[in-house]
Amino acid sequence: ALVAAEPAARRADVVIADFEGDNYGAWQVEGDAFGSGPARGTLPNQQRVSGFQGKGLVSTFHGGDASRGRLTSPEFVIERRYINLLVGGGEHPRETCVNLQIDGKLVASETGTASTGADNEHLSWRTWDVGDFAGHAARIVILDEQAGGWGHVLVDAITQSDAPRAARHADADIARAMASVAGAMPLAQADPLRPGYHLAPPALWCNDPNGPIFHDGWYHVFYQHNPFGDRWEHMHWGHARSRDLAHWEHLPIALAPAKTQGEDHVFSGSAAVNGRGEVMLFYTSIGKRQPEQWGAVAIDDELRLWRRLASNPILTAAAHGATTIDDWRDPFVFDAGDKKWMVVGGHRRGGQGCACLYEAVDDRLERWKYLGIAYEGEEPNWECPNLFLDGERAVLLYSPHGPVRYFTGQLDLATARFTPAQQGHVDFGGDYYATSACRGAHGQWLVWGWARGFPEGKGWNGCIALPREARVADDGRLLQTPARELEALRQGAPLEVGSLAVQGTHWLDIVGNQLELELTIDRGAAERVGVKLLASPDGERGAVVLVDADGVEVAGQRAPLPKLDPGEPLRLRIFVDRSLVEVFAGDDVCVTKVVRSTASDDRLQLFADGGQGTFQSVRVWKLAAGQTGRPDSDKSDERK
Repeated sequence: ALVAAEPAARRADVVIADFEGDNYGAWQVEGDAFGSGPARGTLPNQQRVSGFQGKGLVSTFHGGDASRGRLTSPEFVIERRYINLLVGGGEHPRETCVNLQIDGKLVASETGTASTGADNEHLSWRTWDVGDFAGHAARIVILDEQAGGWGHVLVDAITQSDAPRAARHADADIARAMASVAGAMPLAQADPLRPGYHLAPPALWCNDPNGPIFHDGWYHVFYQHNPFGDRWEHMHWGHARSRDLAHWEHLPIALAPAKTQGEDHVFSGSAAVNGRGEVMLFYTSIGKRQPEQWGAVAIDDELRLWRRLASNPILTAAAHGATTIDDWRDPFVFDAGDKKWMVVGGHRRGGQGCACLYEAVDDRLERWKYLGIAYEGEEPNWECPNLFLDGERAVLLYSPHGPVRYFTGQLDLATARFTPAQQGHVDFGGDYYATSACRGAHGQWLVWGWARGFPEGKGWNGCIALPREARVADDGRLLQTPARELEALRQGAPLEVGSLAVQGTHWLDIVGNQLELELTIDRGAAERVGVKLLASPDGERGAVVLVDADGVEVAGQRAPLPKLDPGEPLRLRIFVDRSLVEVFAGDDVCVTKVVRSTASDDRLQLFADGGQGTFQSVRVWKLAAGQTGRPDSDKSDERK
């Protein structure tokens, strides 16, 4: 029998240069771009430099972009399979670059990724595979021959290694986007009011959740992402995964606009597994043409790398024949019977917002047939429609440029028509939008939304609201509860208070701004009963959640009371995450609200106004942060 050899132990790296000295040592310097020695971080009139190791790095920004020069290493011998190095600066191939010469010939080159005002001075890992050159003589040449904008290069930490350091990306556009995100991370993560356990990009802009899917033991969530700023622009698909819906690992950006194919934005969509077991992404491709629906397929088992279909577009507006659908976007794929179906939002020209229905006509999910408008509503336009079956009843979610709403009813696939029986709000807050749904590990339906309304200028903006388990009640209401897995965020035992009568105010003996509360309230004779979250020590500031005879109010946002049986107390579950509050009142009223606070606003105060109210039970947990992992780390060989 053949016995597999034990893998060789990884040897220590061979350092070519770390640039920690006061000068360049034996490296040969030409020109004026390199100064008298390695830069100590950011140079005058330069954006903040990040991503380098130690204190020093090569920067050709000495004297600004106009300076030029060449820095050449002493000769060395190739002793490991890989050369790893950190590179940043301008994207000027052959002009601002790092070149590898072996036996006097150029065999590899790297340049920066910055070319616009949205880019930054972050260094990211690059790797050269030099396994075919073992024992050969080599030199590294750092070159700056560009005097225009971004006319400089940044280099650090050049080593020979048995393992690569560079993350694998599908293309250079994704690599550039990832470098931009990494450069913005220090500012974003320094903000004390950035949500900690909600899923969000490592930095910069986030909007609609896209393509949530439970696959091979992992939850994958994609999202609309601008990797070049903290406002809407340059739509990409960000990506993260989780085993438990509570702790998230950031993965590389999945999709960047395919500029060479006329694509400017990768708009929202969904994920599904085709008849061949391949995970696919479906999205609206936006360019200087009519919107089209496109597809992409995973090319690795961990869903890190994606390839667009050669058959794109899989749908164009021509499929609608004589019917014109404007603002046609956001494909959502769902199962019914043994087939795949799709709804896409927009509005019928001359009509109202609607959900258009399509049927897959091949198992690869590359060809689709238009069946008609499944349902047309009353609002001018619908975005992000989701249609799925909960048993025999259908659920239709839609975002009408205002609070997200739902219908429950019946879906007749033979006639391609949805018949509503009940309507309501998915969330009463204007800070919740653009839902997407998927089946969970327990067969439950999970609904995801975008939490929006955060201030600009913080290096981040937007996050994904907590996943909700959704089901249809006997009377047709959509019931929503926080996903059961979120209990994994709880730290230790809760603060528990038994039945407590309150008239006026009562401080709870707990401090924190990442909390979960469970309150059972009997309003009694009080006009208003509730809790002040994120309260200042003097009680003057805070986000008030109150209950009165007319409904529930969350930081000024009104909502009706949930459906209660006679004499049944009101149950509230409240999630506080620094500047974001999510409230679940009963099982059918949800309110999401971005709130204004300071880092020192971390107290809780119960209150009852105009009489005595009773808190029949109070439980408060501190919650842990839920995001781990850097998106620019290559963990493609891990199996967790």
